[in-house]
Amino acid sequence: MHEKLLETRRQWYAAYIDGNVGQLDHIELDDFVLIDETGLEGKLDQLGGIAEAVAADRWFARGSHAEDIILRLVPLGDAVSIHGQGRIVDDAGIRPSLYFSELWQKENGEWRVLSLHFTHAATPSG
Repeated sequence: MHEKLLETRRQWYAAYIDGNVGQLDHIELDDFVLIDETGLEGKLDQLGGIAEAVAADRWFARGSHAEDIILRLVPLGDAVSIHGQGRIVDDAGIRPSLYFSELWQKENGEWRVLSLHFTHAATPSG
């Protein structure tokens, strides 16, 4: 039922990890916001930060990819809330996982992302 949404989401995460700000710009709505432990960031600041990190060779290593551990979709009419737990996997191994919440909206027949909120998952104490 949501195959197109999940494919667009996969492309969005691939573009993020690749540092492809053009593709991110296409998939993210103009009002896109990123919320994390440091606060709230608008789309232009987010894309600018990614472009700077890529140019300085401080971005993800080639071959990195996103992996969902838990994924839940909640349909909300022309929007879908996606939440769960995920992580980035690269040649160095698996990074700590994140809890995330995304809001996707269908606009002109295409799925576009409106917001991403994530926080680092607590690591078990030993």
